[in-house]
Amino acid sequence: MRYCSNTSAGILITISIIMILIGCGPDETPPELPLIEYKLVITDSIGVEIGDDEYILGWPLSPTHSPEGNIAFVDKMKHAAFMFTPDGEFIRSIGREGEGPGEFHYPWALSFFSDGSMLISDPYAITLFDSNCEYQNEMTWTSSAPSLITALDSGGFIGLKTEYIPSENGIITILTLAHWDGNEEPSVEYFSIESEWIIEQVFDKSKCRDEDLICCASRNGRVFYSQSSIDEFVIHGCELDGTPFLHIEDESVYRVRKSEDELRTEMDDYVSFINMITGNAPGANTDVKLDPYKRTVLGMFIDGEERLWVRLGCYPGVVFRVYDMSGEILFHSMVEYNGNPVDLNSWEITGDEHGFFGINTSHAYWQRIYMLTLTEAE
Repeated sequence: MRYCSNTSAGILITISIIMILIGCGPDETPPELPLIEYKLVITDSIGVEIGDDEYILGWPLSPTHSPEGNIAFVDKMKHAAFMFTPDGEFIRSIGREGEGPGEFHYPWALSFFSDGSMLISDPYAITLFDSNCEYQNEMTWTSSAPSLITALDSGGFIGLKTEYIPSENGIITILTLAHWDGNEEPSVEYFSIESEWIIEQVFDKSKCRDEDLICCASRNGRVFYSQSSIDEFVIHGCELDGTPFLHIEDESVYRVRKSEDELRTEMDDYVSFINMITGNAPGANTDVKLDPYKRTVLGMFIDGEERLWVRLGCYPGVVFRVYDMSGEILFHSMVEYNGNPVDLNSWEITGDEHGFFGINTSHAYWQRIYMLTLTEAE
């Protein structure tokens, strides 16, 4: 899961945007692609542009498998969760828009317990459903609810909590990665970032580099995070109680500039996002300046074999370095794609014991959940 605390502020920005391109320096070009031993191959998808409403997706998020292998995800724009068979046949929807029990406003994450019960989070609450998808209870907060990462078999969940505090020049944000076990206050805090967003005419995305936290957790309570930057590659691993057990650092990384093609694609994605959430409504004349540098880490997840998948940000497309729990590199993998690899920059990939999923987060395209299979590279 990726989270940048300035993103919520960026939502208020108009669609009147100027892209600032910065050329590439000869010493900041992408490094040579590592040996790719495995590829993630797209085998099927869920989602249509025209057809049955159950298959028309608005803003799918958090795809995962239930313990028995069914496919589940939330749809932020449809205010519900959906479940499909492993072959992509619709089973049922869960919840609807509203404020009552089992209802949602813009849900953003879903995670299963091993017994088939599940948690679904929206900005206001985290709701528990049993293995039959029936509402059980919910946790609420006096401020916004944490964003769910993983439901833990030992109880509770790992999540990200964001607090907003008005300041003289803007808004102070505090982002906390923590474990909650039923109370409003977290039982364990793993990492926290405090930053201030200054309200300016030009929204400079490079100013939120240090506020970008990449993280994931396994169901047994191991937590991994990286404060993604443009020139450091550091990953921390903690046990559920906060005890560190893993530290990965790659000192060979260096700053890599985005190409003009990558910057144009990123701006197109950004404009599509603003158009989608504002309905093309007019607003203030505000510009956005893209960050010209790539992040070293773009995502991470734990697969069904307790391997840590870390997406390397210095390459176009989707390239992963896969580690075991001791921090040893097992192999490199990438998503197989015959077109321009820049097209995959807006994709998010995740996986579990039943397989892998991909989502194109760009709202320039109609939405799908892609199913992927891991195969040996030729």
